[in-house]
Amino acid sequence: MKPCPFCAEEIRDEAIKCRFCGSMLDEPLPGPPPDQPSSSTGDEALQFTHSGSRYLLGYGRDFFGIWDRQGGHGPVSRYPRTDDGWRSAWSSFTAWEPQSAEVGIGAASTRLSTVTPQGAWVAPGPPPRRVSGAWWLLPIFMGWVGGLIAWLVNKDVDPKRARAMLFTGIAISAVVIILLVSAPPSTP
Repeated sequence: MKPCPFCAEEIRDEAIKCRFCGSMLDEPLPGPPPDQPSSSTGDEALQFTHSGSRYLLGYGRDFFGIWDRQGGHGPVSRYPRTDDGWRSAWSSFTAWEPQSAEVGIGAASTRLSTVTPQGAWVAPGPPPRRVSGAWWLLPIFMGWVGGLIAWLVNKDVDPKRARAMLFTGIAISAVVIILLVSAPPSTP
């Protein structure tokens, strides 16, 4: 067994890909490319898009890059400013920084970005919709039908609350049926 050079998890000696972080083990560790000086004029970042504990992901005039907070002015790794370049930059960055935050002008949020098992970045979406308390009126006044409607509308947003609305509607309907059945018959 040996530690993964990217995430430090224990992996087999003969492994070529880390099962924890998904990094290819034949990739070099982050370091300045030997053929490019790290502080050349065109290496400054125009914008950083993601920040981790040690590395920053961003872009320059004609490249995507990963910068090291601990030294050097230029990027540690450069990628062409194309869709494939972005995918490569993102894959390398997330292997080095599995927990990163979106930063920069117009960043929608600072929630942690996540990586899917395939290594593709999932962009944070709009803020989550909240379940209004008014949805409780449906199961209270309409019984199981209202509970079913409230559950169908809210099950993806807040499954626990939606299930409670459904059970409330069923319980209210059961109580009403029990009361109707157990009530003495009225005499004309």
